[in-house]
Amino acid sequence: MTDNLVTIDKNTYDSLQQELIGLRQVVAKTLQLGLLIEYIPAAIAIFDSEMRYLLASRRWREDYDLVDENIVGRSHHDVCPEITLGWQNRYECCLAGNAEKSEEETLIRRDGTIDWVKWEINPWYEPSGEVGGLAVVSEVITPRKQSEIALADSERRLRDTEARLQRLADNLPGMLYEFCLKPDGTMTFPYVSSGCRELIERSPQELQDDASLIFANTHPEDMIGLQEAIANSAKTLQNFEYEWRIITCSGQLKWVQGASRPERQPGGEITWYGYLLDISEQQAVLRERKQADQQLQQQAQLLQSIWEGVDYGICVLDVLDDEAEFRYVKINPAMHRISLLPVASFIGKTTAESLPPEIADLYRQRYQQCIKSRKSLVFEDNFLVNDKETWWFVNITPLGDSNSQISQLVVTATEITERKQAEQERQLFVSLIENSSDFIGFATLAGKPLFLNEAGLKLVGLDGLDALKNLHILDFFFPEDQEYMDKHIMRVVNERGLWQGEYRFRNYQTHEEIPVDFNIFTVKSSETGKPLCLATVTRDIQERRKVEALLQEQEQFLRNIYEGVDQIIFVVDVLENLDFCYTGWNSTAERYTGITRNDAIGKAPEDIFGSVEGSLVRQRYKNCVEAGVSISFEDCLTFHNQETWWLTKINPLKNSAGRVYCLVGTTLDITQRKQNEIQLRQQAENLENTLRELQLTQTQLIHSEKMSSIGNMVAGVAHEINNPVNFIHGNLIPASEYAQDLLQLVELYRLHFPYPPEEIQEFIIDIEFDFLKEDLVKLLQSMRIGTQRIREIVLSLRNFSRLDEAEFKQVDIHEGIDSTLMILQNRLKAKSDHPEILVVKSYGDLPLIDCYPGQLNQVFMNLISNAIDALEESIVDGQLSVATPTIYIRSEKFNNNWVRVTISDNGVGIPQEILSKLFDPFFTTKSVGKGTGLGLSISYQIVVDRHNGKLTCNSTPGQGAEFIIEIPIHQ
Repeated sequence: MTDNLVTIDKNTYDSLQQELIGLRQVVAKTLQLGLLIEYIPAAIAIFDSEMRYLLASRRWREDYDLVDENIVGRSHHDVCPEITLGWQNRYECCLAGNAEKSEEETLIRRDGTIDWVKWEINPWYEPSGEVGGLAVVSEVITPRKQSEIALADSERRLRDTEARLQRLADNLPGMLYEFCLKPDGTMTFPYVSSGCRELIERSPQELQDDASLIFANTHPEDMIGLQEAIANSAKTLQNFEYEWRIITCSGQLKWVQGASRPERQPGGEITWYGYLLDISEQQAVLRERKQADQQLQQQAQLLQSIWEGVDYGICVLDVLDDEAEFRYVKINPAMHRISLLPVASFIGKTTAESLPPEIADLYRQRYQQCIKSRKSLVFEDNFLVNDKETWWFVNITPLGDSNSQISQLVVTATEITERKQAEQERQLFVSLIENSSDFIGFATLAGKPLFLNEAGLKLVGLDGLDALKNLHILDFFFPEDQEYMDKHIMRVVNERGLWQGEYRFRNYQTHEEIPVDFNIFTVKSSETGKPLCLATVTRDIQERRKVEALLQEQEQFLRNIYEGVDQIIFVVDVLENLDFCYTGWNSTAERYTGITRNDAIGKAPEDIFGSVEGSLVRQRYKNCVEAGVSISFEDCLTFHNQETWWLTKINPLKNSAGRVYCLVGTTLDITQRKQNEIQLRQQAENLENTLRELQLTQTQLIHSEKMSSIGNMVAGVAHEINNPVNFIHGNLIPASEYAQDLLQLVELYRLHFPYPPEEIQEFIIDIEFDFLKEDLVKLLQSMRIGTQRIREIVLSLRNFSRLDEAEFKQVDIHEGIDSTLMILQNRLKAKSDHPEILVVKSYGDLPLIDCYPGQLNQVFMNLISNAIDALEESIVDGQLSVATPTIYIRSEKFNNNWVRVTISDNGVGIPQEILSKLFDPFFTTKSVGKGTGLGLSISYQIVVDRHNGKLTCNSTPGQGAEFIIEIPIHQ
């Protein structure tokens, strides 16, 4: 023990004792700061000016293996004798007021080990301003475990001086604090770093004096949350972590983040040690990110609404197998609606699994083409569905991944059938212009020709559109007409947009005058209404002029008849409301009625004839309009208070639509005849029955005589034709054989004498012998076919006339019908004004019928001829509603002893008011010269009177007429 004692004098001891007391006082004053330094995870040491330890953090002691030593008050040179001269120089430099630091430097330990450290040396100052010592902060950065020792040493040093720690705290971001909550609810801030000035714009002293100020700066909306977070941390002693808003004294809004660790003190109070950071920038970044997320979400919603709302189809495909195959991954609703294929089942399937093979191959090629070009591929495609062509506009767009590889394709499809149809219509319009027979052209507003169709070029004698380059529209007119055209017509076109009238062009080649119906107008913009160009549709009226001249001659001719004939002629216009107005009244009408033309024109029937007789006349006109055919009637009219009788015939005139627009009437004065009729009426009544019988006898006589004459003629003609035809037909066979023999003989001569005399060779060439020998055989064969046809026609004529069968006997009525059709074959063929009339026969299994064959054939002839007449008239008048005019002939047996033959057509039918008159003698609806009115009457007598049968007619207007013949099989 005595060896270790050190002897010092009393003065030295007293001096050391005073220094020790002073040092202890400093340590006591900085004890609270030392506690804070103790928990700072850094190696910190505080030295005085003699480099004696005042404070050393735990991390410092641990890092430098000084944990077990009491270094406070000791010189750093004594504690760490391994300090090099270089470090001593640095201490001296820093004690002079400088600061030094190093991010990394080697440190040689006592045991020779080497560590890397990060250090910083700063001088600290006495209140007097002099350097009181040094504050050294270091961090062992070799292994993390070794750095913990240096940090513990630093923390132990920090507990020795609060003032020095404060300076360090001031350099830290945010605010360090010690917050105390007592059991009675009193709050204090025992310690607050100077960062509060920048953070909340309050001094540390203010917060230490009044801790509630921290809540006064809290945003009202965050107050409750902050209090709850503090209360929860106090209750659970869990770390306090919270973010809230504060409003600084200057009114600035900031976001702060608080984090601290609570500790319950022996007295019951709870102390939090922690920090408060300004996180406004982070919150701004978060807000921006949130806004960006919201924008992305809105864009996603927008894209989704577009995806679902567009009217064109969209589908997305994945690229598979190195671009060899493609799979559907998404299809929008519009594609489901407009697709021609059931695309709902395509999702997850490849093109090979979804599409028909030919379409799949085609579209794989197009997808591969798009990927190869790495550009959008646009094309049009058409499909035929239910015999209806549809057109589609398709766009294929490639999508790349992060590696710039094409991973997906976006395909859009829009139906453009209407646009294609519009283009086709436009092409049709252009075709119509090109193929129109009218002069159609376009020119600029200044009169420079732009286009002229083929008919226009031909009309004015130009060779092509190139000839228009040096022309003006005035050049199409004669020089003497150009001034009027320029100053008058073009002025009207510019003011009104249109001029039309008759004018004349000139032919560039013949210089002839071309009368035209000239129509020139401006083409205006559909958007602005401003003129774009000039256009003309002009028609050559040379032929019309000729027709007009001819019509004028005919009109003059008819006018002479109209005014010169000794009959009343009047013209009545039929108005839309079925009213009538006189528009024509010839001079004979003026003479007979005493009513002048001026007094009659424009008047109604009641104005001319009075209310009673005018109403009767009006009804006659209505009947004619409704019937649509000419009508004749007798009227008793009063003129000059005297009754007169008139025979009037009214002819309706129809327009192209079939509407009666005018009535032309002729009237004959029959007053004298009517007076004679009155005198003879009594006699006529007595002779009526005799007349009826006479008419019937006359009809029969006429029919018999007619049939006899026709039969004799037909039989004679058939006989006279038959004999020579049989002679010719019979001789054609040996003639053909003789010709063959002669030709064979000639061939033998040519075989054995191939080089005949020159004269024979020239004759063979002149007569074209090779053609002659071939054509001779064909000619004889054609003659045989012709004579056979003549024999068949003769047989049909004989069957129809039946002169050898005039008596009552059993026959096959089908032969009579076929013979009738053979005779009428020429009328059934297609003509220039109507198509072929088809005959559809439906014969039943009929026995032989007891009848007069010739008379029954006449019935068939009359009924089939009438059907042909009805169909031809319907076609000519444009009333036939079917495409193919047809006659139907059916036969059947019924009630055991009866046969029925029905002959019908698909014409316009017979009006009901005419049906009851069909079988009356001399009644006809045909025009004069085309019918006698005896055909159906005679047919009725033949069927009913001669064969005890029935002849009826059924007809519905617009659906044709049907005649039914019913006769007993056995009489």
